[in-house]
Amino acid sequence: MDKSARFKQSIAFIEERLYEDINLGQAAQAGYTSLMQLYRDFYTYTGHSVKEYIRKRRLSAALGLIRASQRPLAEIAYSCGYSSQQALCKYVKSATHMTPLEYQKSEACYFFPRFDSETIRQVTVTAETIPKTLRAKFYHPKQYGIEQQALEALHFLIPEYQGRIFGRDGQQRDGLFCYELAVEYDADLLDRLADSTFQGIKVAQEFSSTFAKTTVRNDEAEIGLAWDYLYLKWLRTSMFVQDDVCYFEEYICKSGQVRKLILYLPVKRRTDYDKISVNFCAGLEFLVSSREGDQAEEEASAAVMNYISLHTPEVISTVKEFYVAQSGLSYTCGVWLEQTIELPVNSRLEILRVAEGHYAMLERDSCSDRGVFIALLDTWIQEHGWSKDELPAFTTYETGGQGDPDAITMRVWIKLKDVKNG
Repeated sequence: MDKSARFKQSIAFIEERLYEDINLGQAAQAGYTSLMQLYRDFYTYTGHSVKEYIRKRRLSAALGLIRASQRPLAEIAYSCGYSSQQALCKYVKSATHMTPLEYQKSEACYFFPRFDSETIRQVTVTAETIPKTLRAKFYHPKQYGIEQQALEALHFLIPEYQGRIFGRDGQQRDGLFCYELAVEYDADLLDRLADSTFQGIKVAQEFSSTFAKTTVRNDEAEIGLAWDYLYLKWLRTSMFVQDDVCYFEEYICKSGQVRKLILYLPVKRRTDYDKISVNFCAGLEFLVSSREGDQAEEEASAAVMNYISLHTPEVISTVKEFYVAQSGLSYTCGVWLEQTIELPVNSRLEILRVAEGHYAMLERDSCSDRGVFIALLDTWIQEHGWSKDELPAFTTYETGGQGDPDAITMRVWIKLKDVKNG
């Protein structure tokens, strides 16, 4: 049995006793590990401490009952493992900034799902001090392999260098791709890097920050998959959000060859939670196109925008809400328009009318991996006793308009069969 499978057994032990006084030593034994290793594994796999995971799972269940049942608050508190009604009120206020009654009447939904994802690689969260460095930019006409080209140029200039080496992508310039290397500061190195193939030499002072780190072998495809995992999987379900410090990579060399890389993703504890609510939708209409295949999403989106540009260019500036739905390799993409458009028979476009009814909706102030959040919303629906309609989930993206093109609100929608009364 591998490590992640053993960890899931510990999770199962905790979930079966979530509302009891959990013996964490026994939880560790259930996964054939030590208590200290269980503590480390929780950070590695979930991004949470074990005690914080338990607190959030209990609170998620309690708030679900507050919203969906008529049970007395004291009864909900005791059934979810709280010592008193006052203790539950304290945790509700801390997490939502509302009293239980205010939360019950609001549209906001706090939800923390059970950990049940396949772990691809180990991630650790630690405070790190990065030494004072010299940073130098390397430019090349090709992006693929630019990291290796930069490292070779560095070793050609400083073949005896044995210190730490960091790297990250830089901004393109004059049609050239950029990769920025950083080496531990030495005044002699500053002179040797000057007037070389490297440009923009500058000194960066020592700094400390919290990082989510994972180690990967020196393979470009593997490195890309590792970054995707950190951003799209691990970060989305952890207790952290990305911090303002730049991400970077550290090269681990042996005998002059790069053997491994450590990826550093700067993080900080998150202070908000995904916004989930149940909303009545009176029906929306989108101009859409459907395509199938590896490039289906891009082709469907392009078909809609090209049609608008050719036939109704005057409405381009008013388009600010986009629609995406996926089923396997088939995509339906479109836009919401303020005015009705007449479509010719052979346009391969259609007017899609979203069915009227109640929808569970998750809102996010970013353009994120919708698949992760569709799964999260689906879990929320199951854990809170709702029934899904057969209509597929869809996602809308609302832009901030020409005044703020980078402001994007993503909403994931899943239609519900019935809405509970009380």
